[in-house]
Amino acid sequence: MTEMTDVSDTWITTKVKADLVTERGIPGSDIKVETNKGVVSLSSTTVWTDAQKATAVAITRKIKGVRAVSADGLRSE
Repeated sequence: MTEMTDVSDTWITTKVKADLVTERGIPGSDIKVETNKGVVSLSSTTVWTDAQKATAVAITRKIKGVRAVSADGLRSE
């Protein structure tokens, strides 16, 4: 039997994408979001600034059910 989490990974992924797309100054439409047991991985083919990465991580961390955030897949220059 699998352990039920408070919030499903699918819901978290959808919420993260929605929040990032609506954030000004973030290339949210070109972001891939994957969630596994509350751990969110962000990746993109677009180059991000360090400030954009920090904002994306901060937005993601605020979402209910998120246990950790990895932004290693966000390329920055």
